[in-house]
Amino acid sequence: MDYTKKYIKYKKKYLDLKQELEGGGDKNEALAAVKQHGKALAGLSKELRGDKEVVLAAVRSRGYALEHASEELRADREVVLAAVQQDGDALEDASENLKADKKVVLAAVRSSGYALEHASEELRGDREVVLAAVQQDGYALEHASEELRGDKEVVLAAVRSRGYALEHASEELRADREVVLAVVQQDGDALEDASENLKADKKVVLAAVQQDGNALRYASEELKGDREVVLAAIHNSGCALEFASEELRGDREVVLAALQQNGYTLRYASKELRGDKEVVLAAVRSSGYALEHASEELRGDREVVLVAVQQYGNELGFASEELRKDREVVLAAVQQNGNALRYASEELRGNREVVLAAVQQYGNALRYASEELKKDKLFLIECYRLNKNISTFNNFIKEFDNLENGIFNDSFIIENKDIINLIENKQKLYEYLVKKEIFSDIIWENNKDEITPHIVNLALRRQEELTYT
Repeated sequence: MDYTKKYIKYKKKYLDLKQELEGGGDKNEALAAVKQHGKALAGLSKELRGDKEVVLAAVRSRGYALEHASEELRADREVVLAAVQQDGDALEDASENLKADKKVVLAAVRSSGYALEHASEELRGDREVVLAAVQQDGYALEHASEELRGDKEVVLAAVRSRGYALEHASEELRADREVVLAVVQQDGDALEDASENLKADKKVVLAAVQQDGNALRYASEELKGDREVVLAAIHNSGCALEFASEELRGDREVVLAALQQNGYTLRYASKELRGDKEVVLAAVRSSGYALEHASEELRGDREVVLVAVQQYGNELGFASEELRKDREVVLAAVQQNGNALRYASEELRGNREVVLAAVQQYGNALRYASEELKKDKLFLIECYRLNKNISTFNNFIKEFDNLENGIFNDSFIIENKDIINLIENKQKLYEYLVKKEIFSDIIWENNKDEITPHIVNLALRRQEELTYT
């Protein structure tokens, strides 16, 4: 669904209704307007915004329309109940008395748990109300009383709804193993809010990293060096290698496990392993991007670089200077991503086969070709044949002003009629063709609507000259 169009549609309807009803208006028209969209209440007269029937219709359509009701109706229990049942957050606009009304607040938090924020202080300390709120949205725990943020049942209900609600639990419960285990099994990243003791608890940390490998960042230093914990984290997310101990980032088995998940994690491996050909090959096979983090020696290794550029052509930019002169390597790169031509040696950017391969993959790679090739109009046409999305060639066509270059002849026109049709200055072209004695039906029949009498006369005169000479 196009929500932008839908918004514009409703905004227009609302503005039309507002204009129609502003300053008074018929009650029946007002009822029709607010039933269609409660927000229309904002444009009604003060009298109508104080009419209970109109306001009830508005808040049943959109609870938040309560903010536009009269002060008297924002203190009306029936009206506010209807509003918060439709949108719990409408509690914000209720009178202070109704924010302290348990029935009203319960209705609000069952619709939107976070509406607890607007409840009275007394009700934010009411166990039934807070339980209802956190069951709907665990993060509502933030607005519960200090006492209830230390209530194990309430906190468990909250973290089962949203794991990261743990940050609002009491210090005691953030150190409670049962609570924290329940949280991290659902949201491993919540380990951040656990007590330091539990960040050093292997069972808790294992549960966290199995749910979210990157939760390893919050584990104790000792567990970041625990092989079982780190492997569990890596099996969930290869990037967790970043948080492993220095020793394990130099462990071949651990690093290879990470690379199978994500080759780019080579950047977190030890310097020694970034110079290990088997390890680097595993990395670039998983992700060509990894070449950037290989040792200088391996960025000059033909086998490694070929594998990398076949995965991601632009990694040619991290290959050694020698390999950027290697025709096979560069061809592999530009066939995967034509833009990689920018990293090829100057000589290969002037190589027709290499540039054509790049252009075929990505038309605008032509910008990286040598100046000599970009000035070769026949070569540009050849490029266009392979890939018509070439802005450089389109510029060449628009600025085509040198028809005296000998490239036009009868066979060329027959073979390149689509190119001819792109030339904007056709009159100049036709004059040239007549001068060169080219009378191809491809031009004269297919473009007769564009040929002026001047050109026709010119052609006839030239044909007569040829006939009698």
